[in-house]
Amino acid sequence: MFDYVSGKVACVTENKVVIDCGGVGFAVTASAFTCAECSRKTEVKLPVYLAVREDALELFGFGNERERELFLQLIGVSGVGPKLAVAVLGGMNIDRLSGVIASGDVKALSTVKGVGKKTAERIVLELKGKVAGVAFGTDPIEQNEPADENAILALISLGYERKEAEAAIKKYADPGMATEEIIRAVLRG
Repeated sequence: MFDYVSGKVACVTENKVVIDCGGVGFAVTASAFTCAECSRKTEVKLPVYLAVREDALELFGFGNERERELFLQLIGVSGVGPKLAVAVLGGMNIDRLSGVIASGDVKALSTVKGVGKKTAERIVLELKGKVAGVAFGTDPIEQNEPADENAILALISLGYERKEAEAAIKKYADPGMATEEIIRAVLRG
C-alpha cells in the first residue's frame, strides 16, 4: 500500500522517526541505524512497510531497500514479528547480520535483545539459503567498530555531543556488545 514516505524530519527518538509530509506527521518505527541516519538529515525519503493488525496500523521505515528486503525476510520467519525484526536490524549492521545468518552463527544472532537461542536457530534455519552472504576481509563477528560507530550516531540523535557519546560508550559498553545493547547501557548510565 505504501512504498515510501518522504518529507522533513520533525523528530527522531531511539526507535522512531516522525516525518512531516505536507503537514501530516507520520510516526515511523525504525532501527537504531536508520534513526541515526535520519537525525543527521533535514529531509528524508524512507522505504516503508505498513503492518496491519486488528487493533493498529504501524509504519516501519528503513534506511534503504536492502534493509527493507531483509526485514521482509525476517518477518517471514515463524515467531518473528515486525517489532522483533526491527530489533534484529538494530542489533548489528546489515552486512554483519547477513554474514551471521549466512554463516549460521546462532550465538552472535542471539546477542540481539529479544532474540533467544530458539528464535536465532529458526532465523538461521529459514534464512540461511535466502540471505546473500557478504564477503568480509575478516570474521564479521570480530568487527566491533561498526556497532560502536552506530551507537555513537544513535546517541547523537538523542542529544549527546559526539565526544560525550564516545566517552559514555567507553565507560559503559563491553567489547562485543550489539548496537542496541551499547545504547541501553549508556542510557542506563
